[in-house]
Parts: sequence; structure tokens; C-alpha cells
Amino acid sequence: MIQVTTSTYGKAGSKPIDYLNEQGIEFRTNPYGRKLTEDEAIELLADVEGVIAGTEPLTKNVLSKLPDLKVISRCGTGMNNVDLEYAKERGIPVLNTPDVHVDAVAELALAGTLCLLRNIVSGDQEIRDGNWNKVMGMSIYNKNIGLIGFGKVGRKFAELLYPMTGNIFYYDPFVDFDESCDAESVELDKLLSISDVISIHVPYTDENHYMIGEEELNMCKSTVKIINTSRGGLIDEESLYKFLKNTPQAGAYLDVFENEPYDGPLKELKNMVLTPHTGTSSMATREEMEYQAAVNLVKAFNK
Repeated sequence: MIQVTTSTYGKAGSKPIDYLNEQGIEFRTNPYGRKLTEDEAIELLADVEGVIAGTEPLTKNVLSKLPDLKVISRCGTGMNNVDLEYAKERGIPVLNTPDVHVDAVAELALAGTLCLLRNIVSGDQEIRDGNWNKVMGMSIYNKNIGLIGFGKVGRKFAELLYPMTGNIFYYDPFVDFDESCDAESVELDKLLSISDVISIHVPYTDENHYMIGEEELNMCKSTVKIINTSRGGLIDEESLYKFLKNTPQAGAYLDVFENEPYDGPLKELKNMVLTPHTGTSSMATREEMEYQAAVNLVKAFNK
């Protein structure tokens, strides 16, 4: 028996479910339609040998109560919700889909950037409130764009930006300098101080926890726009709230949060745009990601 825990499985297209049926795989989908808690994960996974996983916490506490579990196949790229060390001790392979999401997440980062610069969300709200107030925005052309992390998504985002601005900088200590790349490698302090837009494209790790906090925000321009479509916990949300409240010309767009669903004070701010972790929520991307997760799981069982 296989348990699918990601809440949208098969909704973007039938390809992943058709594949599992063709392979003769018996499976169940998520009955809650949302991210699972630890207790719910333990209950649902109690009798399964494999899981096509979402972002539910697959901690040591959870995995230790699942003696039959043999394979974890993540639908997505992030692995911070899985206790990888304990899974390794148990001999449970943990697989993911590291490439399918790239275009969709980069596109969302660009959409969030343009929304902030041109005040699209606040303009929509003004009309809904019966007003006709035109708020002056900023053009993206020739602005300094700072990318924290220059892996697959960061590079794709830079590619989307090149027709609009060539002033692209990145900070990534794990990426070797590439002379063929038009982006310039700089230290984090410089990136923070010169950028009009800062977009984060790094995985969550203990070392990256709150990599953008009060000290880093105080290095930024008073008009900076901050984008995070990567992972929650990279930005200290309390410090961001204080910064945005005291610096009304700045703005931020977050698609990810330290605790999800998010229900915090950032919702009060007009210079804040929020979406509910929708980085991979395009029809084609989601269907392909779910299909790849199913293929990974079947391959793992057939080894």
C-alpha cells in the first residue's frame, strides 16, 4: 500500500494517477486536503510501505512509528521536512523532484517583483474599496537585482530579468564564478546595500535560519523590495514586520512562511504581498512533479 500525502495529487492532471494505476500500485490520497500534522502522518502511514510525500513533518518521531515504511518520494525539491539522518539509519531512501519546479518558481518570483514595484495588489484593493487612487510605482528597468542563491531557480530568474535589466548581482558561496554569466558575484553585505530588489533562492538549513534578520534589513535601501519564493524560516518574519512598518516605501512578497498556514501580523501591512506556498502551482508543473514522484517511488521499489 502507498499513501499519497500531498494534498493536490492528481488535481492538475491525471498523468500521475494513471501511471500508478498502470503499474498496479494500490494507493490512497490525502483525506484532509491540507498539510498533515505529525499525529495525522503517523495514523495515515501506519500500514504503508511507501509515501509520495508533501511538506508534512516526517520527523524521527513520525518515522520511528512506521516500521513498514521502505521508500519516501518527495513531490518537490525541499527535504527539510524529512529527518534525513534517521531515514538513512533505517535504510529508507528519500527521493525528490529537483528540476521540475524551476521555471514555475522563477516565474512566480518575477510576478511578485512586478506586483511590488507597480503596486498591483494595492491598486486592485483601492478599486474594490471604491477609490481611484493612482499610486506611483517603480520600473524594473535598470534596477539593481540581488539574488541570494544562484542555483537552478536563481539562474532561471536572472534569465527572465536580463531583457529588463543587466544589473544583476548574486551571493552564493557554493557556486564557482562563471565568466560566461552576466550576473556579478558579490559579498552578501554589498548585495544587501546596493539592491533595489532582493530575491532569495536557497534551501532551508540550520545555517540559513533567519539569514535575513534585523541586522541585514538595516543594510538595505529604504525602498528595497524583498522576495522569498524559496523556503520559510530564511527571513525573520518579526524583524521583517518591524522593518516594513517603519519603512513604508519598502515592500516584500512572501510565498513561504516559517509556520504554514500563515496567520501573523504581516497580513496587516499594505506594503506586503502574500501567497499560500504556490511556487509549483501551475497546472503543467504540478502534474509533471507528481508524475516524477510516482516514477521515483516505483523505481526505488524495483531496485
